[in-house]
Amino acid sequence: MAIDIKSFLEGAGLSDKEADLYICSLKCGAQTASVLANKTGIARSTVSFVFGELIKKGFATKETRENGTYFSAVEPELLESILIQRQAEAKKRLNDFHDLLPFLSNLQGSGQLLPKVKYYQGIDSLLRTIDGCCAKDEAVWFISSHSNMHPKIREYIESVYIPKSRGHVHKNKMIISDLPVSRGYVARAKGVYDEVIFVNPAQNPFKLTVAIHGSSVDFISYDPSDLSGVVIKNQLIADHMRVIFEMMKRGR
Repeated sequence: MAIDIKSFLEGAGLSDKEADLYICSLKCGAQTASVLANKTGIARSTVSFVFGELIKKGFATKETRENGTYFSAVEPELLESILIQRQAEAKKRLNDFHDLLPFLSNLQGSGQLLPKVKYYQGIDSLLRTIDGCCAKDEAVWFISSHSNMHPKIREYIESVYIPKSRGHVHKNKMIISDLPVSRGYVARAKGVYDEVIFVNPAQNPFKLTVAIHGSSVDFISYDPSDLSGVVIKNQLIADHMRVIFEMMKRGR
């Protein structure tokens, strides 16, 4: 089967044990906690608790009989209505978020005068820095080699960052190492940048990607051996880095 059942259930909001018990219950029909515990290897007390969570999420039911309480998974056909309801709730939350975003942005750092510094580690964490570079319709200045980049990072840039940035009115600028992989990327990112400057990688051995946007400066390593970064939010530092960008452009 092309789709893994357990992975699908976890993607629908179930935990590891919830998914295991739903699948087991679907196979076995209505059973007591003891029977399900024997079949799954999950402690009996845990089975009862987990089924309580499944019932809250709409994935299971229970009934009391003369000889005990029986748990059962809901029919697979009923899951569609659960997923449709969650989709509607997620859409509403997203709409509410868009309405609140300007207010949240104004609150951020409003009572703090010192630069805000955030540290990032690992692929999933670094993906958020990419989101930050395309969250707003504003110009972003990049300095990067674009080489030795983790494949998942590169895939996310091309599948998420490029399409979103391409729709922005404000276009980005980049100073990038003159390498085949860099030129290939720039060709695929047509419509994202209005200025791209290729520099000799031997004379400019960039090791990090620097992104300057709004009042933030990102220093990020997408190297598979060191997936880490730091984001500094400070208007003076961001303006200073834009000056450095312009100096590098004139001095290439």
